[in-house]
Amino acid sequence: MNYRVERIVRRSFGALVAALVAGAMLPACNGLRRLEKSRPEVTLNLPARATVPDAEPAVDTARAANRIITFRRQDGTQIFLTPMEVDTATGQKMISVAIDEVVISASNRRNLVERNGKINVEFVVTVPEAFQHKAWRLQLHPMLLKGPDTLALDPLVYTGDRFRAMQERSYARYDDYRARIVDSADYFEAFGNHRAYDRYMRHVAEGRAEYGAAGERLAGLSPREAITDPKVGWMQPGDYRGRTRQLRRYARSTDRFVARNTQYEAHPGGEYDHLNDYFAPRYRYQAGNPLPGGEIYTRVEGRYPDAGEQQRESYFQQAARSPQRLAEGLDSADAAELCREASLRREYTGRNRNAVDQTLRELSDSTLELRYAQRQEHIEAVLDRLNSLDTAQVRQSVINGRKVAHNQWLDARSGEVFARRVHYPYLPSPRLDTVIHRPDGSVQYHYTELVQADENTSKLYLYLTGSVDETGGRRYVLPKSDTLTYSVASMTTFVDETTRYMQRIITRDAEANARFFFTFPQGKTTLDGELEENRSQIAAVKHLTRALMTDPVYIIDSITLRATSSPEGSWSLNERLARERAEALRRVLVSEFRTLYDSLKVSANYTLDAQGRVVAEKADDGLPDLPNLLRSQWLAEDWAELRRLVVADTVLTRKEELLAVIDSDIAPDSREWRLRLKYPREYERLRKVLYPQMRAVDFRFNLHRRGMQQDTVYTTEVDSNYMRGMELLKKRNYEAALTILRPYEDRNTALAYLSLGYNEAAYRILKSVPDGGSIADVQYMLAVVASRLGNEEQAVQYFLRSVELRQNLKFRGNLDPEISRLIRKYGLFREDFE
Repeated sequence: MNYRVERIVRRSFGALVAALVAGAMLPACNGLRRLEKSRPEVTLNLPARATVPDAEPAVDTARAANRIITFRRQDGTQIFLTPMEVDTATGQKMISVAIDEVVISASNRRNLVERNGKINVEFVVTVPEAFQHKAWRLQLHPMLLKGPDTLALDPLVYTGDRFRAMQERSYARYDDYRARIVDSADYFEAFGNHRAYDRYMRHVAEGRAEYGAAGERLAGLSPREAITDPKVGWMQPGDYRGRTRQLRRYARSTDRFVARNTQYEAHPGGEYDHLNDYFAPRYRYQAGNPLPGGEIYTRVEGRYPDAGEQQRESYFQQAARSPQRLAEGLDSADAAELCREASLRREYTGRNRNAVDQTLRELSDSTLELRYAQRQEHIEAVLDRLNSLDTAQVRQSVINGRKVAHNQWLDARSGEVFARRVHYPYLPSPRLDTVIHRPDGSVQYHYTELVQADENTSKLYLYLTGSVDETGGRRYVLPKSDTLTYSVASMTTFVDETTRYMQRIITRDAEANARFFFTFPQGKTTLDGELEENRSQIAAVKHLTRALMTDPVYIIDSITLRATSSPEGSWSLNERLARERAEALRRVLVSEFRTLYDSLKVSANYTLDAQGRVVAEKADDGLPDLPNLLRSQWLAEDWAELRRLVVADTVLTRKEELLAVIDSDIAPDSREWRLRLKYPREYERLRKVLYPQMRAVDFRFNLHRRGMQQDTVYTTEVDSNYMRGMELLKKRNYEAALTILRPYEDRNTALAYLSLGYNEAAYRILKSVPDGGSIADVQYMLAVVASRLGNEEQAVQYFLRSVELRQNLKFRGNLDPEISRLIRKYGLFREDFE
């Protein structure tokens, strides 16, 4: 029964809420219907006065000095100009206040000026009272048309307070959803097993403290001290003391054993004392019988044959004569001494005990040092593992994977939830986003946008689009507003479009060079035309010659071939080989060129049909008699080429020494002999790699231009590079234009500087333009630059001179803020502008 009552109450409450929401939305819906019927407009106007960034001069020197500007006309008369805010009669300053209108409503056209590659587009947006409602949001989108492109400027947003409250509630609901999503960096805080993590990290901290202290203590101990240290040792102190007692007992028992089995007999002279013992060695005279257990050793003049035998005999003597003294020494011995004594006794007597051997191995210096180093490495490795512990990985190991998967699922649905809960998101990067609390009149916004100048910015068009959204979900689309037109004036109207030419020098004679390599048998001068290498080289010569003979511009005067050989061998032999090889090659090429000449002459003068009969005959075009133009030369050893090859080689060493020999004045044979004798390793590379490149034939083709009689002709042609820079300047791509025009230093270069704000450079170039005083455009640009630099007197004089040279520039002056400011200040041409 209670459950049914609860359902009835819930349904009734939901119906009540829906009725309240519908009642609240009803006025807004009715207002939107009235808006659709009345169709009010958001007006788009121009501001009363355009502003140009950076239009003011750097230093206003004329204003600071209150100087009177004197200008001399071309007819010799003078005029005197003073600023309008100074009384010319009394010299006192007058107060002048200009009150501008907010908007110009009667015009939708404006002339703008481009400065430093930027255009300042301004307009005023007026939102009437009809669009202001608490439950509405008005979006306005300024659209700028620039040539074929349409730029969407930053939007303007006017929101009613009730609509904004609805937006904030929807974002709050979405934020509640996002609050349930845990960032991956916070997984551990949300889903981690803190108890397991804390326990693990506590053990890690304890291990760091334990092994860190052990490492510090180990660093200050010796290996023998570290063996029983309770913090770092691997043997307990009690166990260690037991081992030393074991060694002491072994030493004492060995001493007693030796005393029982050894009989000492002293020699009267003391030099040949010997022991009758059970052990070896037995030091006796050479005569006599050996004792059991060893050989006879003889001491000669007190010397012992083996190292260490004297110490061993001394031990046996002490054990036999006074074993109690050995026992006293063992009582006061430390662990190291006990190890040494026990080891010596085992070596002297051969009494082996497994336990003693094991103890000696464990307490030896080498074993202690090894265990010491191993302990150090173990402690350092443990500390490295503990210090390099990846805490994030440990945290990840104790994270609840099921909860993480659910969290990731929530994150993946965030976009869908946003679209469902936020029906009217905030617009990204609006120029204005304001909340209107009540409709108390129209709202105006002065909009300013800097537009980059380019080839499409001479004309700009701007209009508004927009829409009205209400809380109930309905939308009203505004009709497109009137279009504002901006005519953009730039300094590119002063581009000097005169075609620029450059002089080109054409010479009658020319030269073509090529190098070919022919193979001759060693010491022979006959060219083997059947070799593949020689056939390919002859074909290459014919191909080049054919191309030059049929060239439409040049004709061959002569062909000179020069044969060279390498420095290997004597100079006289190389000279004879080079001369005879050059002549042999000339004869072969004359035969080849005769065939080539005949074929080209036929094709140049006759046209044949399929049967080979002459169809048409043409006039001879001056085809050179190639076989008779071939000349031969030779050079025995080309040392200059060898020098070039040595310098270019990247493998040779000792290049300076080689070049010193090559450049020396000694005889060629002596040079080659010195290279072979002093630098055999380098000479081997010269002989195998560089010398073959010197056994070549150089061809020089002397040419002249067809039909040209003079040796040199000067022609003019259009400077395409300069004209490209001028086109870039006209397209307002100033930086690229300046890159090309900078070396020319003319008025177009100055214009590029001026358009980019480099006023000093522009002023320097314009002042040096030839006959600039009689060119109206140059005088006007000088006026603009002088105004920017703060020299008003010079600016006014340059401007007045430009108007004298061309009258219509007075009206152009109103477009440029640098000049229009001077026109207003000094009252220039008031009769034309009033």
